Amino acid sequence: MKRSWTAGVVLLSLVLGFFCIARSVAGAELAPVDGKRERAIETNAAVNGGNAGNGEQAAISLEQAIQIAREAFKIPAELDQFTTGFTHSEQNSFWDLRWYRSGMEGGELSVRVNSDTGEIWSMYKWLPPVAGAEYRGLPAYTREKAQAVAESFIQKLHPERFKETVLQQGRDYIPPLSFKERGAVEYNFNYARVIGGMLYQANGINVTVNGDTGEVIRFDLNWEDTKDFPPPVTKISLPQARQIFITEAAPELNYFRPYAPYGMDVPVKLVYRQPENRRQVLIDALTGKLLNEEMENYYGFGAGGGADAGAVYSLEESIQLTPAEEVAVDELKNLLTREKALEKAKSAVEIPAGYVLSSSRLEQDYMFKKNKYWNFYWQPGDNSSSGGLNVTIDAVNGDLIAFRFYEDIYEDYKEQEVKYSEEEARRIAEEFIKKNQPARWGQVLFESVQPMPGPVLPLREEPVIRSYAIKYTRLVNDVKFPANGFYVEVNSATGKITSYQMTWWDLVFPKPEGIISREEAARKYLEEAPLKAGYLRLWLQENYWGKPDQEGKIHLVYYQPNLNFEMLDAFTGQTLNGQGQPVQPEGAKVEFSDMEGHPAREAVELLAAAGIVVKDSGYFRPDDVVTQAELIAMLVRCFDQSTGVAPGGEEPWYQIYYEKAARIGIIQAGEKPDPEAPVNRETLARLVIHSMGLYKAASLSDIYVVDFQDAQDISGHLKGHAVLSAALGLIEPVEGRFDPKGLVSRAEAAETIVRFLKNS
Repeated sequence: MKRSWTAGVVLLSLVLGFFCIARSVAGAELAPVDGKRERAIETNAAVNGGNAGNGEQAAISLEQAIQIAREAFKIPAELDQFTTGFTHSEQNSFWDLRWYRSGMEGGELSVRVNSDTGEIWSMYKWLPPVAGAEYRGLPAYTREKAQAVAESFIQKLHPERFKETVLQQGRDYIPPLSFKERGAVEYNFNYARVIGGMLYQANGINVTVNGDTGEVIRFDLNWEDTKDFPPPVTKISLPQARQIFITEAAPELNYFRPYAPYGMDVPVKLVYRQPENRRQVLIDALTGKLLNEEMENYYGFGAGGGADAGAVYSLEESIQLTPAEEVAVDELKNLLTREKALEKAKSAVEIPAGYVLSSSRLEQDYMFKKNKYWNFYWQPGDNSSSGGLNVTIDAVNGDLIAFRFYEDIYEDYKEQEVKYSEEEARRIAEEFIKKNQPARWGQVLFESVQPMPGPVLPLREEPVIRSYAIKYTRLVNDVKFPANGFYVEVNSATGKITSYQMTWWDLVFPKPEGIISREEAARKYLEEAPLKAGYLRLWLQENYWGKPDQEGKIHLVYYQPNLNFEMLDAFTGQTLNGQGQPVQPEGAKVEFSDMEGHPAREAVELLAAAGIVVKDSGYFRPDDVVTQAELIAMLVRCFDQSTGVAPGGEEPWYQIYYEKAARIGIIQAGEKPDPEAPVNRETLARLVIHSMGLYKAASLSDIYVVDFQDAQDISGHLKGHAVLSAALGLIEPVEGRFDPKGLVSRAEAAETIVRFLKNS
């Protein structure tokens, strides 16, 4: 089993000379220090002893810090090495203690002890699973049981601080709960600090519990001095803040297309979301003003990219092409030749004197199969100066897609003076777009203009404005489509356009008929993630440059501390994530309205919490017959829950599950899908046994003694599957009968999958 990425991050941090603040530990027994560790302590103390900055003047000595850590935690015997460090800041100082194992197997226990108070502030523990005890199937601990472990742990270390916290929604790590070896389940519990009734999420206690062992594996305390905090008294009431949100900061109606590579077709959605440059609505609780926490980095739109083309090969004899290859050949016949595309590029963009064409490529768009581009690059021919020019031309219709001049900003802007204003730069950009795309110009909305500073040069108090970045957003049915539009940069000294990019996709857009209103969307935002008054440390913009405060200041604001979605479906109000898929609140128990009192309720809710059963309509339909597609989707999610794209495109929703099922071995490659077919008990046995990797053993049907009363009713090639599924307790015979043709309900399928995951 490979160590987790978190452990790797901690190790890297230690190599660089500091500790990550995320640590953990488990156990509470006192462990002796052996001679090797004592020598390590003496060596480190000698190194640190001559430098007050390394803890010489600390109230808690290194030896005392070690004793504190050992009294709290049992040091595993296999961790035979020990090192220390000392970290000092204006607010706190810490002894960083690390026990670890030499050799390739790895393992460590790290503890951070406050050198002023002797309190343990952070811990981290990682040991590889013992051979034969690897993690498989369902975790031994539910989230509720793990929470009890976390709170008992905090009570032991910080009982008084724990009283000043409140549990926030957590983000757990749940790997695919496969029968095969998997990573550990990790439940994360974040207890945010409350100061005078006001939430301060930057402070608090974070604990992570291993769901397979019940051990605390990470712990972190973050606690600041609050003397500079404003009094916890708001002047704007919560109802007033809600009204400000609804009237001044309501989400906008947008078209949204989920990211889908490899040319996969996904539908465009109508959604309500906050503007792209606003991650969170912040309302000053004293003045009622909207606060802009930070300026987002300015990004243009992305054109496609692909593989090199243009090489010529000679074949002595013809080779029969596949249908997909024939399509590609036919498409190439309809594209512009390199020479014609090059003419288009030269006519659209002025090539600087002395520039030489150095490369050309025909590229396939990463997201759209139909889109292909010619990409040309020029650079100075004498190599006496840096710089270059890239131009992209649509290989189908010859449109100018993008160009960019690459310049040496340190040389070119030493003496640059701003001669063009924002308004003049915008006029230049608009004239260029109108000339190149007159029809599309009427379909865009001016979005923003942002001054782009040049490098900070000597003798200048502030950098000069290098250029203006201007963005226009596409409008469809009077609704913004932020992923499409134009991006232009204009040089402030010369008025020259140095960068241009058009992104314009040929898509089907749903009409905005029957959608909820913007006010309804705002109220839904507040219903799903209510505004709360709390403290935030903000770096607000001070001037024209977007230059932040030199140090963040604490502000009393209204905000949405539990905002776990990015947009709303404009028709239903459903919360959606960044890929446009429905969001289930983090840490919330998944319940179905039609499972009350049903014997399979626990199994269904267990699978739903693990992401194997998906909640969409709020109903599970436990007594409906499970279809082949539904069963295969549940089995695939035991191994891989990243379906890639949102459902609803031209391809059927189940297609990706069948593809992954073939790769996993649940079905055979090339097996014809029958998605709506009702699943019977022998088919259930076949698919579950294949999921366990027992296909070869089950296929040897003649070696099994089939003693079911209805053995003659079992298909010959599935007798081994039936015997194994019963022997492993996956499918229970009924009064000595296997009932191979009996149909399986969705509830029975869920119970079988739970037994499959527990059958390690």
